Amino acid sequence: MLSLADSVDAPQLTRETLEALIAEAHRLGKKVAAHCHGDVAARAAIEAGIDSIEHGSFLKPDTLALMKKKGTVLVPTLLASEWLSSGDNSTKYPPAVQAKVKVATQARTVMFKEALRVGVIIAFGTDSAVSPHGINAREFSLMTDLGMTPAGALRAATSVDAALLGIDRQTGTLEPGKLGDIVAVPGNPLVDIKQTEHVVFVMRAGRVYKRPAK
Repeated sequence: MLSLADSVDAPQLTRETLEALIAEAHRLGKKVAAHCHGDVAARAAIEAGIDSIEHGSFLKPDTLALMKKKGTVLVPTLLASEWLSSGDNSTKYPPAVQAKVKVATQARTVMFKEALRVGVIIAFGTDSAVSPHGINAREFSLMTDLGMTPAGALRAATSVDAALLGIDRQTGTLEPGKLGDIVAVPGNPLVDIKQTEHVVFVMRAGRVYKRPAK
């Protein structure tokens, strides 16, 4: 009987197909992401030049080392499995799905810590709406609970994400000439990362959309 890790290692695309897709996208100035839990498929995508791996739950140490070498970005989406495995959510799905979520959550925890250890570039993403839109900031505390620094987590959601999306000339950092995308929170997120869950001010491209309540 196959384990869950084995069952997700069934690539849907051949190496030749991956290389053609990625080359054509890059020729057009586009980025390419691979939605991938299993190690075999992820490694094939990484070797073919993929820009990022979304999830990567079962990535092995040698694959993470390859990501580090090639500059491939990991988007671990910790909140997705956390949401599916927490509280009443864990009982809303068939037993087979519950078992998959449990194993995947355990695996991604080990994987994330190893990714940090070897220095893989990590970007912020949540896989919403697996979890509801609006609670995305919970990803910050999940990242720091597994060993990422608060500053690293904040960079993952700002400058690293902007670079991954190819928009870092316009946004991602506060610099003259950029768009002026700013949020403010009540306290210091470098001391308490959960402050990011209480945004009181939002500016997008220099226009204020939310101000602190008076």
